[in-house]
Amino acid sequence: MAINLFSRVVPAIALFSASVLMAQNYQTMPVSSGYTADVIANGIGSSTITTNNDVDGVSYAFVAKDFQLTSTSAAITYGIPVDGVINSVVATTPGLSFQLASLNANNSLRLAAISDVGTLAFTTPKAVTKLYMLAVSGSGTSTVNAVVNFTDGSSQTFSSISLADWYNGSNFAIQGIGRVKKPGATPGAGDDVPSPEGGTNPRLYQVELAIDAANQAKLIQSVTVTKASGSGLPNIFAFSADAYSDCMPPVLQAVSGITANSALVSWTGSAASYDVYHSTSNTTPASSVTPTYPGVTGTSTTIGGLNSNTTYYYWVRSNCNTATSQSVWSFVGTFKTACSTFTVPYTENFDTTSTGSSTNTNAPSCWAYLESASFAGYGYVTTSNNYSAPNAYYMTNSSATTGSQMLVAPPTVNLSDGTKRVRFYAKAGGSNYTLLVGTLSNPTDPASFTQIGSPIALTTTHTQYTVNIPVGSDLQLAFKHGLGGSSRSIYIDNIAVQNIPSCFEPTAVTSSNVAANSATIGWTEPSPVPAGGYEVYYSTSNTAPDASTVLNATNSVTSTTASAPVSGLLPSTTYYAWVRSSCSASDKSIWSTSTSFTTLCVPITTLPWSENFDAMATIGSAIVPNCWKQTPGGSSSTYNFTSANASQQAYNDPKSAPNYLTIYYPYSNAAYLWTPTFTLTAGNSYDFSFYWVGDGYSGWQNEVLVNNGQTATGATSLTTFITADQTAAGGGNSANYTKVTVSYTPTSTGDYSFAIKALNTTTDPYYMGFDDFSLTQSNLATAETSVKKKEVNVYPNPFKDVLHVANIKDVKSVTVTDVAGRVVKTIENPTTELQLGELNAGLYLVTMNFKDGSKSTVKAIKK
Repeated sequence: MAINLFSRVVPAIALFSASVLMAQNYQTMPVSSGYTADVIANGIGSSTITTNNDVDGVSYAFVAKDFQLTSTSAAITYGIPVDGVINSVVATTPGLSFQLASLNANNSLRLAAISDVGTLAFTTPKAVTKLYMLAVSGSGTSTVNAVVNFTDGSSQTFSSISLADWYNGSNFAIQGIGRVKKPGATPGAGDDVPSPEGGTNPRLYQVELAIDAANQAKLIQSVTVTKASGSGLPNIFAFSADAYSDCMPPVLQAVSGITANSALVSWTGSAASYDVYHSTSNTTPASSVTPTYPGVTGTSTTIGGLNSNTTYYYWVRSNCNTATSQSVWSFVGTFKTACSTFTVPYTENFDTTSTGSSTNTNAPSCWAYLESASFAGYGYVTTSNNYSAPNAYYMTNSSATTGSQMLVAPPTVNLSDGTKRVRFYAKAGGSNYTLLVGTLSNPTDPASFTQIGSPIALTTTHTQYTVNIPVGSDLQLAFKHGLGGSSRSIYIDNIAVQNIPSCFEPTAVTSSNVAANSATIGWTEPSPVPAGGYEVYYSTSNTAPDASTVLNATNSVTSTTASAPVSGLLPSTTYYAWVRSSCSASDKSIWSTSTSFTTLCVPITTLPWSENFDAMATIGSAIVPNCWKQTPGGSSSTYNFTSANASQQAYNDPKSAPNYLTIYYPYSNAAYLWTPTFTLTAGNSYDFSFYWVGDGYSGWQNEVLVNNGQTATGATSLTTFITADQTAAGGGNSANYTKVTVSYTPTSTGDYSFAIKALNTTTDPYYMGFDDFSLTQSNLATAETSVKKKEVNVYPNPFKDVLHVANIKDVKSVTVTDVAGRVVKTIENPTTELQLGELNAGLYLVTMNFKDGSKSTVKAIKK
């Protein structure tokens, strides 16, 4: 049986025998004397000032991170650390570091010639089990001998120690520290210019010197190093050690008694007392750290005051009555505290949990995936088929048709007291799949599952389900696969465990009767129906309302039925709507899930009009500009309309940067691109124009059409601007664009749209680019020219919320349009104060429509 439980504890470190293995106690060995050369350029100034020698005999020195030739020189990102601390990257000695001597003084024991010798004396003699030397050989490899000198006058010799060249050697403690060339008598162009040397060179190497068992209790006073052979120049920089102790560290035992805020840790040993230290970091504590629990006289203690569902690390050390009196810290132990019992409400959308796989079943923290023994299926967090991005939970039974698999929720306070419910979204990968909701008396035993109600019949689209949890004693909720066949996939998302409300929310919110400035919101009423009716909130933002949301006449309506009209909307705008029940003035339901709708476009009444697509924020395949229309349908497998920048299609650059419109159409297929609708006056003449460019092939049949309603039915052909025997200009740039202008005089006043009909008669798909559309009025109708133009003044301009009209006499209505020609507000029978607070900041055209049919338009700026 595979179980991934929230209560599983990370096992303690395996037991080790203290007689054969002891924790490392790495310490630096500060040097009091013996360095002979400064080979690290640092600070501000020439490397000749900050060094007195080189590493390799040919004028190259190491460089520190703070080296600058002048105070205005660019800072470097590589080099020797300014504090001189080298944290070794050798994998076998994690935590080992070296301390270099001052970068402003001699910091290397440099041995140029064979038989050159030097002694580095330590500030504080120490007993060690291993000594580590930080060294390098410049300009080739070399061999040295080292003699470790103890305070009792004895010594231990290490012969034929090979030092690698400072480039490309193995077992390096640090690499990529860069170098700089010291200027000679005749400075060169590259002198004093630091170089990162590819980011992997030069290097410093770590050499291990194992101290004999007979010498490990002795204090090391110094190390004498002699160059034995080789063409390279040895440079000895520092020593560190694994300190010796005759006080053995304890051996950790398995952790027990784990709760949400405590754990019982134990160990074996024979010391007088022990220190215990714990942390959420796995960094081994220093010997000077203050223990969490000092002086524990037994071999166990409870670590308390912990956070639930958290991984902790702990160490124990011995306090002995011996020469060294205190051991190093033990090897690290670890455990994870249990989850605390969840309180209602809580939610889980799986979005913060790493995804799993068929070979890595998983669940969110404090949740669990549980299955019967030898079950063939699996469950894990996935990025596919979610209700809300990015994740959902996935279960499939694979070939299993018997047994159990389920997602188990955390233990919940009073889950089964009869006042709780769970709401969630779920879908199936096919038809006739079911999901069971129930509770568990034992979260590790799938046989302890108690089903609530009937199996839920899932659909292939995410649907929200609500299950009330009956009275009982179980504390954990579970979602169980309904099986019924092999390879059945189920997806669950957005689980919410909550108190059963006293006021139930509406469901299945929809929109209908969508017009330019209004729509109807409908829903399914709950049972019982709320006494106070319903509140509908709508917004152009998809942010759900909450307790802080203020409802007013501009964003909400009320209703006593299962629908409500909303008005005063902006045209061509996407809205979101939520509904909640009002059982009383103080008892409201939660808000429903939202529905969205986009209001219709309104005819453009103000000319001239133009569109160059440059204001479109989104570009890509099958995107149609606002208030334009493509017919029929639109499928990238047949044709599409795309607003794109110049890199979208190699064939067509924009006529005017940055955007243009591309029509792609396949062979033997017609496509129509319709402009927004315009209100045109009978007898007036209008010029419709645009620029086009092709991809260099023949086989086009393209027409300009006009009709009302953006439909090809009954459309009138105004002109054919390219035929099958013509070839478009290829290559694509502004010089290749051709302008098409057609004139149209309607015989009746009404709303009209213009279209480009694109027909490809060849067997290959082609592209055409379009840009800079415009519609202008070329003459006025006789009736309009006879109307005396009226002038109207508005103030203040710019305005904030209210625009004042100096003289409103004879004005029938006011129309406000944006710079794209879209009507954003119409005011019938206006007063001298136009309330325009809901408009966004920008430039608007305010048109006064007089009772005699004349018009006057002024520009106004909304702050």
